[in-house]
Amino acid sequence: MAKMETHSGSNHSRMTLTPDFKNYLRSLSSTYEDWWNLYTLFDFGLTVQTWQPKQTKGVPSPEKHERLPVLEGIRRYAANHVLLMGRPGSGKSTALVRLLLEEVKQASESGNPNLSASQKARLTPSRIPVLVELKYYQTSILDLIQEVFKRHDLLLSVEQIAKLLRDRHLLLMLDALNELPSESSNSDLATFRKVYAGTPMIFTTRDTSLGSNLGIEKCLEMQPLTEAQMRDFVQAYLPNCGEQLLQRLKNRLREFAQTPLLLWILCSLFQQAGEVPPRLGWVLRQFTQGYERNLAVKNLDLNAPEVRPWWTPMLQHLAFAMMQASQTEFRAAISQHEGETILTKFLQGRCYSPPETAHRCLKDLLAHHLIQAGRGNQIEFRHQLLQEYYAAELLLAQLPNLSPKQLQTQYLNYLKWTEPLSLMLSLVDKETIALEIVQSALQVDLKLGAKLAGEVHPSFQQQGVQQIVQLDLPQLLKIELLGSTRSEYVVPELLKALETMDAGVRRCAASAL
Repeated sequence: MAKMETHSGSNHSRMTLTPDFKNYLRSLSSTYEDWWNLYTLFDFGLTVQTWQPKQTKGVPSPEKHERLPVLEGIRRYAANHVLLMGRPGSGKSTALVRLLLEEVKQASESGNPNLSASQKARLTPSRIPVLVELKYYQTSILDLIQEVFKRHDLLLSVEQIAKLLRDRHLLLMLDALNELPSESSNSDLATFRKVYAGTPMIFTTRDTSLGSNLGIEKCLEMQPLTEAQMRDFVQAYLPNCGEQLLQRLKNRLREFAQTPLLLWILCSLFQQAGEVPPRLGWVLRQFTQGYERNLAVKNLDLNAPEVRPWWTPMLQHLAFAMMQASQTEFRAAISQHEGETILTKFLQGRCYSPPETAHRCLKDLLAHHLIQAGRGNQIEFRHQLLQEYYAAELLLAQLPNLSPKQLQTQYLNYLKWTEPLSLMLSLVDKETIALEIVQSALQVDLKLGAKLAGEVHPSFQQQGVQQIVQLDLPQLLKIELLGSTRSEYVVPELLKALETMDAGVRRCAASAL
């Protein structure tokens, strides 16, 4: 709802609508209340570091890197727009929600009629926070913002929203730039940012190499958890067996647990099975399998023998289809109707009535599994990393039917498949196949090939690293590629580079180490 105000002039009167944000702010608090209770578990004291692209050789960096608490960083630079980057599960979306709730509290207090004038004077002037999930883009950014307000009990016209933006009354938090569904949506967002340049905006994304950064100058990068943070979390989450997990991991702690999400999954998995899988793909495989087994115990009504074996392949087909939105784009959310269509196609020849069974199964999966109902009758995986894992499993099953050329042209050649390929490769258990994929990737893109060389099973990694060592490349580029593998098998080569006379080579090797 909105308040109506009448302004009288000498010859006319005019009416304006002033939005009343009380219900909106109340709805936000209620919606994210459970999240806030959960957040205390993940309050690691996350930090960010200012980031800029690699500089041309010989050209000095324009500024020193600055490290800040994540909320302080995005608040400091939001006025001129800031991009928050980070790996999957690094806490980008979590940071936005925490900021949203703090801004809601601030905005609510500033409008509290029971506060004295002196108390209000001490409050920092606040803007109305709006958290926009870009994966739900359909028609325009303004329409997307309008839908956010509508969902939280505030009906505003597009014209009213445009005025709020022009008057700088909103703080926009635009989550997951990398999940925009099309190139046209990316262009619309770029135009929107220029038109409302005066409105504070915070964007999140994965690595900027996976898509546009909209020309945003100030970038902040989520920093990995420190070893102390990881140890504190493990011991708090697993008071009875945390030390045992740490002993099992030893030097592999940083490999698995650089992000809060992965650390939580690892602890949850160890609590269930008492094991530490060899690679990230195996972590996700065992986590999802354990989740499904526990689901079967708690939801006996879902144990119909004709349905249960299809849960995993259904999720794999959904994830794969969402990755295949177009040649270059993927979708993080699809309509329930399209989801049923995908599952119906999968069930053809497997049951008596595929459409009816697909509808029932999708309903059960949404209620109890690792997908959920999103905005506007859409469905989504509970985290993009899970979507990529399930797509990786289906791609792994299709490998025997793919020629090296098909693998290159249909998958290795596209940025959107980078993470699924990494997860898939960590699940490949045949050395010849794993090394052939690394070789094919090096032919497409050297950095991709180096990344995948570090993802293969540990027993294959030395051979994967040798494929890079044997490349005829400038030394600086080769050192950078070796560092990109994050494999312990590159250490001897990098130590050799530290002994050269070239100071630039030594700096590059030290950075890679």
